[in-house]
Amino acid sequence: MAASGGVGVDVVGSREAVSRAWSKHGPLLVGADMAGSVMTWGLSPRPGSYVVGFDAEEAARWSAGLTASVIVVPQANQVLTEILHDELATTSRATVIQVSSSAGGTGVSTLAAGLAWAAARSGIKVGLVELDPSVGGIDLLLGIERKDGWRWPELASARGVTTDLGSHLPSLDGVEVVSAGRVGVDVPPAARRAVVNSLAGDHELVVVDPGGLDAPEVTVDVKVGVVAADLRSVMTARGRDLPNLLVARRGPGRSMLDGDVESVLGVRPDLVIKDDRRLARGHGDGEAPWVVASRRWRRGCVELMEQVMGS
Repeated sequence: MAASGGVGVDVVGSREAVSRAWSKHGPLLVGADMAGSVMTWGLSPRPGSYVVGFDAEEAARWSAGLTASVIVVPQANQVLTEILHDELATTSRATVIQVSSSAGGTGVSTLAAGLAWAAARSGIKVGLVELDPSVGGIDLLLGIERKDGWRWPELASARGVTTDLGSHLPSLDGVEVVSAGRVGVDVPPAARRAVVNSLAGDHELVVVDPGGLDAPEVTVDVKVGVVAADLRSVMTARGRDLPNLLVARRGPGRSMLDGDVESVLGVRPDLVIKDDRRLARGHGDGEAPWVVASRRWRRGCVELMEQVMGS
């Protein structure tokens, strides 16, 4: 019998050791050859228990009594690997931040990149993930489209957890990036989860940009919502799930006061970031936002990072 300890696998066999493992959180694997003995010990049903064996009938015979799922090896080796890797990703998980908006044109991708840069600048190991490859372009935004490294075409079949994924990705100034490639590819939800979980396993922060996805289907710890400070944009955001942190974008035609935003959405912006004309010029030149942006914009990204890490 094996119990996942989060980092490794503990193998136990005595009644006392099994009882201790049974009371812990996480996946617990019971060998079919030992399942009969475990049943006689009168342990209460627990979530995350699995009977593992080479014979499907034998494993199924014990699974009902233990209220456990069945894993038949070697046929289900991949399932077993994913169970243990998912537990590893959960126990050593980074903070995962989603930056999104209810409307386009609010600079979500630029702000997500700025947040990742601010984290890397402060010494935090960070990954930046463009979840929707159909919108493609965060590597273009950063000017790293010619850098070698894995992108979604190489990662679309990812499952479970890939250790040290960041070392295979293009990076800039400490930000490791998962972006669309120049070839279109369909990325299933399982691949998005696998990539985010892989980065979360050995990073301190993962910033995800959902693009056009309504439901990115990855586990997120903090949601940052971006809204343009104009009446139409604020009204569009009304009625949607409130984020953990609300950022208002101000600029020409976007001058709605914080109190007016609050009167519509029920929450006051946590941070205001003003439009920066330099960003548009930098995008055309293939330079990263933080290279060309004003000090004010960079300070806003640092402040957002501090609020995110403190939330």
